[in-house]
Amino acid sequence: MIRKKFALILLAIVFVLEAVTIFWIRGDYRSVMLDGAEYEVPASIDFKGDFYGRNYLPVYIPLTEAPWKGSVTPDVGEEIYLSFDKNKEGLLEITGASNQKPGGMYITTRVIAENNGMVQFKFPASRMYMNPDQLKKLAVVELSEKVQVKDEETKKVETRQKNELTALIHIRDGRVTISKVLASGQPIEQTFTTIGRNLSVRYARSPGEKDQYYVKEDKPETEKDSEKADGENN
Repeated sequence: MIRKKFALILLAIVFVLEAVTIFWIRGDYRSVMLDGAEYEVPASIDFKGDFYGRNYLPVYIPLTEAPWKGSVTPDVGEEIYLSFDKNKEGLLEITGASNQKPGGMYITTRVIAENNGMVQFKFPASRMYMNPDQLKKLAVVELSEKVQVKDEETKKVETRQKNELTALIHIRDGRVTISKVLASGQPIEQTFTTIGRNLSVRYARSPGEKDQYYVKEDKPETEKDSEKADGENN
């Protein structure tokens, strides 16, 4: 009997701790989204795995390396602070990493590896939360398709994304959240949902499917009614 009561008390403590943790995480997330400074970063979408069974869009931000400016060589797993600035395109770029908190804005993450004065790390934001219905409406083909482009300077042909993807992030006290993913400057959930009034779109609903486009004939109502009547008579 005593063991049963102890187990119930322990279980109740675990539930309370989980509830407090979830409440704190959600509150912290909202705080960063509402009050964090906004920046734009390069991005891509990870369509692998159970893409349509999630409540978030998997986003990869390729900012994973920076010159080490700390006083001592960092250990793997050590918490570090990333300094950043905007490049000539207006996108955020990481300018350095240190074990000492900088005076201005910074991003907090952990070391994955260190080599020749450079540190590798995982960018501390990889999800944009969306409900499953929103995910099903995304034009996967447009967002994942790649094309070959000739570089005017090098004259080499390179494979690039058909649409340039970036993400809007919010930063506050070292924490980062993703608020929007953009395709050529427009939110992805809006860019490809309507493509002309005569084009019907059937969106992919599983990783094995593709978006399908159907062109509707723009016929006068009288002609449509006449064809319908002929079909019924036959």
